[in-house]
Amino acid sequence: HGPTRTTITTQKDLTMVVHALRTTAARGFARAQQKRTMGGGPKPEWTGIDAKVRAVFPEDWQLAAAILGGYSGLISIAVLRSKMKGSPEPAAEAPAAVEAAPASTGDVLPSVESPDFEKFLNSDAFGKFVESEESLMKWVDSVAAK
Repeated sequence: HGPTRTTITTQKDLTMVVHALRTTAARGFARAQQKRTMGGGPKPEWTGIDAKVRAVFPEDWQLAAAILGGYSGLISIAVLRSKMKGSPEPAAEAPAAVEAAPASTGDVLPSVESPDFEKFLNSDAFGKFVESEESLMKWVDSVAAK
């Protein structure tokens, strides 16, 4: 007699099991291959000046630090050299007299060294001075002119 129902079911089950094993094996072989990640791989073979530099600084971060340190050193030397070579400063002149209007007008900011400065800060004239754009612009122009 012909194949029974259990035989057909068993053949289908066997086919599914074989298929499952085949796909599982394929996935396993895919995992066995070498995975590449960022920065992976063999180190390059350096030649010439690169080989000499890499003998002292083998890692990338060491070379980067050396380059930044070199630039910082050059800039520092240039700044120090320019300060040492700088032109001599002219003889100190007597400070110009600061024109100070009475603090009550609120138009002029008294000098910081002036005894009127603290009084000016504690008075209403300071608030008027700060709120008045015209007064602030006069003060900015006077500072820029110096």
